[in-house]
Amino acid sequence: MNDNTTYCSTFNLDSSETVAYNNPLFPAYVRHGILSSYPDYSAVSHWHKDLEFIVIKKGSMTYNVNGDLIDLPEGSGIMVNSRQLHYGFSPEHKECEFICILLSPELLSVNEWFYQNYIEPVTENAFYPYLYLGGEEWEDDILEKLDKLYSSFTMQTKYELPYFAVLGEFLSIMKLLYDHLDVKNQGSAKTSNELASLKNMITYIEEHLAQHISLENIALSGACCKSRCSLLFKKYLHETPMTYIAKLRLRKSLATLLNTDKSITEIAYEYGFCGASYYCETFQKYYGTSPLKYRKMQSE
Repeated sequence: MNDNTTYCSTFNLDSSETVAYNNPLFPAYVRHGILSSYPDYSAVSHWHKDLEFIVIKKGSMTYNVNGDLIDLPEGSGIMVNSRQLHYGFSPEHKECEFICILLSPELLSVNEWFYQNYIEPVTENAFYPYLYLGGEEWEDDILEKLDKLYSSFTMQTKYELPYFAVLGEFLSIMKLLYDHLDVKNQGSAKTSNELASLKNMITYIEEHLAQHISLENIALSGACCKSRCSLLFKKYLHETPMTYIAKLRLRKSLATLLNTDKSITEIAYEYGFCGASYYCETFQKYYGTSPLKYRKMQSE
């Protein structure tokens, strides 16, 4: 699987991001990733209905979930619950190899009664925006099942489809979560006003990425002033709105850079940069090399 694959590209009606599943007809996304494939060793903050599981295979990273920072050492993992704002990064710019698995709760929608009583108490539980995995025996069991799920994808042949294995492991994982979390005390699944405003601003940025984006317009999309806009980005994403935009544009541009023969100038304008020189300058800042050298390196 390509480490430079971007799994979120479009929006649903609730402004959450649409995942580019391995099979568009089966809502599961499974891949191996390396943190250096992201600008500044940092993914871009996003959210989706799918449960996200990260398993650290080598090195370490920090995960940001709704502004909380969780350190993930080698051998550990994290579950990010449905529709939580999140991304992983390395503040020291150190490499990290990881498995990323996204699974839609809809995979387990046997019927409405089962879904409401056994799936939603986990996925809609406001007390668990995320769960650190590692240390407890049942958490280690989840990590083991995630490894098996990943292997079912990487080792498949045309005669051995992974879908039964995915459903089996996912159901076992959900049972462990249901059995060990306080599912009877769910609280409210509604996001705070701050997070709702921030999500609206991120959605605006995504929808206008190829255009000039001003801080004023970002703030307007979140129904706040410019200083409040900057404060929310700092509080939850730990970076400025303009830094977020630069990283997002770079990340989006990788697919075109690596999979087409378009010129650097064409790519720059396609993703909202004011010209090839500024695109190259920004690329060099976050990737440590030029776009052309990066394209050549990835093709070798």
